[in-house]
Amino acid sequence: MFISIYTVRDILLQYGHSVVSDGYGWNGCYASHIVLHQGTCCVPIPHHIPDISAAPINCALATVVNAVSQLPDCEGNQLKMARIALVQGAGMLGLYACALLRDKGYDIVYCTDTNEERLKLSSQFGASPVLAGCNELQQIIDGERVDAAVEVCGVSSVVSHGVKALRPGGTYLLVGLVHPDSQLAVTAEQIIRKCLTLKGVHNYSPKHLKAAVEFMSRTIHKYPFDRLVSPPFPLKELESAIKAALSQQYLRVSVVP
Repeated sequence: MFISIYTVRDILLQYGHSVVSDGYGWNGCYASHIVLHQGTCCVPIPHHIPDISAAPINCALATVVNAVSQLPDCEGNQLKMARIALVQGAGMLGLYACALLRDKGYDIVYCTDTNEERLKLSSQFGASPVLAGCNELQQIIDGERVDAAVEVCGVSSVVSHGVKALRPGGTYLLVGLVHPDSQLAVTAEQIIRKCLTLKGVHNYSPKHLKAAVEFMSRTIHKYPFDRLVSPPFPLKELESAIKAALSQQYLRVSVVP
């Protein structure tokens, strides 16, 4: 099995995001076959990774690998203080982020969401779950001791909380706010006085895809990756798969040709 990313010719072609009328052929999803263009990065999937776990690597996991790679390494922590991260959102990207942050060396990874069922799952990915709106989360925000915050929920109102929670010199990664309703209620003064680094992360490059496959290969028995994806629907039952996705019963719904 191989996972493809995209190829660069005179423009960026991203598989699954183009329409046939663009002139680049059959490059979308929900099909039995896909045409790969010359120069496409392909990464072999080790045999011990099940298809159901591998399927989201080339979107969600590779994107979060890119995001977490922007953070400083935890090595060289001369003060010997616990390294703390805050993940805002317990969807698929958030759960991957929890595991990757623990793998990077963060001692405590708080994960917050309004969905209690998803939060329960976050603990299996190395996180300390915190329900949005509870007193514990407010204490984390007011404590201003978070080294790194990762927004993966797509809700703009959480950004002011993330900025407040960060310690001076902290880093904030914005990943989920990829939509027009994303105006932020923060001031430049808040960012400047705390010397914060804010960075937006969108998609990934071939090196991140390779690193994502390596990460899952190494941790496939440590984290329940298979619980993030539904049992597969046949392609002919695509309508049922879409209904399952709309029900939010699963973080991702799988379809097989």
